[in-house]
Amino acid sequence: MFIFRWRRFFLFLGDAALFYLALALALMARRFSLVPLDFYLQHVKVFSVFVPVWAAVFYVVGFYDLRRINKLVNLINASLISFLVNLAAASALFYAFYLQLGLTPKTHLFLTIVFLHILATVWRRVWTRVVLAKLLVQKVAFLGDNPLVEEIKKDLRNSPHLGFFVVPLPEIKTDTAAEGYWRPNGRRGGEMAAKVDLLVVDADDAEKTPAMEGLLLSTAVMEEIPIITHLDFYEDLYGKIPPDHAARSSWLLSNVLHQSKQFYGALKRLLDVLTAAAGLILTLPFTAAVYAALKLSDGFTSPAFFFQKRVGHLGRRFVIWKFRTMVVGADKAGPLYRTASADTRITGLGKFLRSARLDEVPQLWNVLKGDMSLVGPRPEWTREVRILERSVPHYHLRHLIKPGVTGWAQINFHATSSEAESVEKLHYDLYYVKNMSLALDLGIILRTFRRVFQKDAGMVKRTAQPV
Repeated sequence: MFIFRWRRFFLFLGDAALFYLALALALMARRFSLVPLDFYLQHVKVFSVFVPVWAAVFYVVGFYDLRRINKLVNLINASLISFLVNLAAASALFYAFYLQLGLTPKTHLFLTIVFLHILATVWRRVWTRVVLAKLLVQKVAFLGDNPLVEEIKKDLRNSPHLGFFVVPLPEIKTDTAAEGYWRPNGRRGGEMAAKVDLLVVDADDAEKTPAMEGLLLSTAVMEEIPIITHLDFYEDLYGKIPPDHAARSSWLLSNVLHQSKQFYGALKRLLDVLTAAAGLILTLPFTAAVYAALKLSDGFTSPAFFFQKRVGHLGRRFVIWKFRTMVVGADKAGPLYRTASADTRITGLGKFLRSARLDEVPQLWNVLKGDMSLVGPRPEWTREVRILERSVPHYHLRHLIKPGVTGWAQINFHATSSEAESVEKLHYDLYYVKNMSLALDLGIILRTFRRVFQKDAGMVKRTAQPV
C-alpha cells in the first residue's frame, strides 16, 4: 500500500537529487571552481545513463530496507559494498560505450560515485533519524485488541525509524442537541482527524461492540482518515502473513481462490523457459568443469549430481537436480536437519559450491521441464512435508503455486530445521502466494544476488541437530 511505499519512493527521489548534486561536486572538485552550466548539462546527459544501474544496486544491497539501514553498521557495510559494485558497473558501462556517449570521464566518474555514496549514506541517517521519526511521522491508532495487534504496537514503539507513532483512540462526542442527530464534522473540523493519521482495525473485534466501534469507524470514514485492517497492516509492515489467519476459509476465499492470473502465469512460464534455456547453455562450460572436478575429487564411481524427491505444484512429486556437495548417503540423517558450516559430511568442493549457491545451477533443468519456476516457495523434501503437513496449519497452501529456485522466504528468512521455523517461513511463502506478480518476481531475483553473500542466521555457531 502507498501508506508504506511512499517512504521508499521519496527516499529514491532524494537519491536522484543527490546523484546530480554529486556530479556537480565532482566537476567542481576536479576544476577547483564553479563549472559552466553547458559543461554540467553535457555531463548530466551522459551520466543519466547510469541512474538505473545505481538504483538497482542500491535496491540489491538493501539501501531501501528501512529496518536494515537503521543500524549504522549495516548502513556503512551496504554503502561500501554498493560503492565497489557501482564503481565496477559504471566503469564497464562507460568504457564499453564511450564512443556512443562521447565522454571518457575517468576522474569525474570516480569522484561522482564517491560523493554519491557519502551523500546517500548521510541522507539515510537523516531520513531514519529525523525525517521519518520526527517530521513525517504518522499517528496511528488501533481499533481492537488481540495478541497480534499488541505485537505490532510494541514493535512500532521500539522502532521510531519506521515513521509511526502509536496514539490512543480519541473519545467521540455525540452531542445531538444542535440538530437533533449526530454527524461528524468532516475532515477540516473533525476532532479525530486532528489526532489520528491512520486507523488500524481488527474487524472481528470491532463486531463485538458494534455501537461504539461503528461510531469510531463512521467518524474515521467521514473525516477521511485512512483505514486498514490489522492483517493488511501486518502484511505490508513485515512482508509476511500470519498462518493462523491464512488457515481460515475466509482468507482463502478473499485472497487466493478468487484470483485469476492466467496472463501472469503464461508470461511467467514463457520467461522461465527462455531464462532456463539460456542459463543452461551459458553455464554448460561451468557444469562440465564442476562435473569433472567432482569426479576427480571423489572418484569416478561417485555421482556428480544429487537427486531427491520434492513436493511441487498441487502436491505433485518430482525429482530435483543439484550438484552433490555432501558425501553419498548424507540425507540418511533424516528430515528437518540443518547442515552446519563445519559439517564433516560436506566435501571440499561442496563447501565452495554451497557458499556461492552454485550447487543450485542444475535446477534450471527442473525449471525448463516445468517442475519448478525461477521464483516461488522452495520445494521441500517429501519426508519433511509429511511431518510439516501434520503439525503446521494449512502448510499445503504453499503448494498452490510452482516451487522456485529462489523465493520470498529465501531472501527474508534462513534455512529451517524445526517445525517452529517452518511456521515462520510459511509466513513469507503465503505472502508470495497472495501477492505474486512480475514486479515482485523481479525484486526477489535482484535481492537474491545479495542473499548469495549472506550466511543463514545461526549456521556458523549452531550445530546441526535432528528434530
